[in-house]
Amino acid sequence: MIADNEQRKNFRVPFKAVACLWSLKQDAKEIRCDQTKDISLKGIYCYSDIKLSVGTSCEMELHLTHTNSKLVLFFKGRVIRTDNSGMGIRFEEMDLDSFFSLKDILNEN
Repeated sequence: MIADNEQRKNFRVPFKAVACLWSLKQDAKEIRCDQTKDISLKGIYCYSDIKLSVGTSCEMELHLTHTNSKLVLFFKGRVIRTDNSGMGIRFEEMDLDSFFSLKDILNEN
């Protein structure tokens, strides 16, 4: 759960998935995050040794690992924070299928 001193406005739930990120800069590099920490309607935290700089726009594929189907969600976002363990990504765009799947994930948890 979230500590009292954190000022998040969106409900986050623990969430494990595999995420692939691509920076949208000219040096577009792919970063595979084999584990995520939590997710909300507005963003996700990904564990990663390699981090994009704060402010970097990125595209993300989120491969769901807790279902029998091979569901992949697609997002465009921006890195809003980094720390020793990984980075926080704020979602800026998503298709309707990804939005409704994300809402289902949050409702299940």
